[in-house]
Amino acid sequence: MTSADGQTTIAFNGEIYNYPQLREELLARGLEFRTKGDTEVLLNLYRAVGAKMVDKLVGMFAFCLYDVQAGTLILARDRLGQKPLWYAILPDRLIFASEPKALLPHPMVEKNPDNMAITTYLTMGYINYGRSAWRGISKLPPASLMICRQGACKSRRYWSPPTPAELLPSGRAEIVESVRSQVTEAVEMRMLSDVPLGALLSGGVDSAIIVALMSTAAGQGGGVKTFTAGFEDARYDERPAARSVAEHCGTDHTELLVRPQPKGMLDWVVSRYDEPFADSSALPTRLICEAARQYVTVALTGDGGDEAFGGYDRYRAMHLSQTMSPLEYLVVKVASGVSRPFAPLDERSRLRRLIRLAEGLSFPPAMQYFRYRRLFGPDDLLRLLSEDFLVDIDVNAPAEWFCELYGDGEFDDEAVNAQRCDLLTYLPDDLLVKADIASMSVSLELRAPMLDHRVVELGLKLPVEMKLNRRQGKLILREAFGELLPPGVFERPKRGFGVPLGRWLREELRAEMVETLTDPALKALGIFREEALVGLMNDHLSRRADHHHRLWALMVLARWLIGQS
Repeated sequence: MTSADGQTTIAFNGEIYNYPQLREELLARGLEFRTKGDTEVLLNLYRAVGAKMVDKLVGMFAFCLYDVQAGTLILARDRLGQKPLWYAILPDRLIFASEPKALLPHPMVEKNPDNMAITTYLTMGYINYGRSAWRGISKLPPASLMICRQGACKSRRYWSPPTPAELLPSGRAEIVESVRSQVTEAVEMRMLSDVPLGALLSGGVDSAIIVALMSTAAGQGGGVKTFTAGFEDARYDERPAARSVAEHCGTDHTELLVRPQPKGMLDWVVSRYDEPFADSSALPTRLICEAARQYVTVALTGDGGDEAFGGYDRYRAMHLSQTMSPLEYLVVKVASGVSRPFAPLDERSRLRRLIRLAEGLSFPPAMQYFRYRRLFGPDDLLRLLSEDFLVDIDVNAPAEWFCELYGDGEFDDEAVNAQRCDLLTYLPDDLLVKADIASMSVSLELRAPMLDHRVVELGLKLPVEMKLNRRQGKLILREAFGELLPPGVFERPKRGFGVPLGRWLREELRAEMVETLTDPALKALGIFREEALVGLMNDHLSRRADHHHRLWALMVLARWLIGQS
């Protein structure tokens, strides 16, 4: 869209949820509008305050704005990184897009794989912000502005997660009310839509709260449309839990039986995600979005609640590591050593979690958390990668990057440092990439109230004792919203949203795994040690170990690398 005076043009992807309020403010300042949408609000907001406009925005967005008179080009991305923005700086121009496949055809873009990005991918399962899988293409980091003028481009962050100095005082009643009002406002803002709208309802706490607040806002007879993915595998089936919430809230509820098929899964991930992406839950995410899209165009989700309010088990593990007594430390170490020979392969089992906790206790907090999050550690990479590939690669660099970000938190409680670290790494580079591409591939727009930056800021600032203890997380959400939900919602164990990948790799995907990881075209690239790949496969197939996350990541990377060669 171009402004009325022809001086400013914008290309914009996303939604600005507070645009009605901004529009009224701009009208009061004398600016005129030809449309009623949020895109023109961005143009007029730039006219009013310049690049500082991003500080006023509540929403998910990526945009490029060109000011003819000033000769300035501005790239911007939302605070949490919900919408993508890729770019390439060429000798005489800058090109940008929502996905790299739009940039790669340009004859001046360098298309060679970035070996350091590949190393990061193998370490974390994703490629961290700023980098991309290609040397000639970059990703604008979340919460960043890039301003280009007179042939030079400079980037800066305009927002960062809170620091310890911003912690809230522990006035409990006031804090509970702040959480209640802030989350409620975030939900209501995202219900504004001129197309059919609903919610993806899992059996978890966050989506249940979102649905309860939507139902309250809609009033009697509102009939909020809710959708739950049903799986034949009971480990992933959340229909009974979601049904109780839907009945309690009186929603127009639909249960969608989803049958993930292993055939074609690898090709779909490689083609849709453009660069290597190892999160196997991308497939069921796509399937539930595809099913919901038959009924609605926009769906609210509970994404972000774990990061904002301390919902992951690993946060409690970090808190426990910091607070356990010497006797507890000794008991955990001894118990993990005794139980190791009997521990099941399932990484989610209590014994496996106990062993991981015990293994991490010997390390500083940043490295302990890195060990929770990593896929391949530095030593693993030395065994996996060929000598030729390792010549110009520092296998410790991803760990150093991660630990530096973790250390920047400087909170007294390690659980909060872990929260902040996830907000800068796992959330924007894995979860939000997965959700955006899976949903956009079927033209469903997802909106996440818990990712409202004001909700995230509030969650991070809360005293840790209001978020979690050794047994539970999200304590504040129970206190703020428990009365809106049916009994038992907060007691349900957290379920994974995924596929039985470990079994698939031994059965349905076994032939494809072996074919992919022993492909002569992969061997010709000289990146991996063949004996290391074979060893990982044999250990998994013989049930000596569970390497399904690692093997899937390698399969995606191998297929991608072969496609690039």
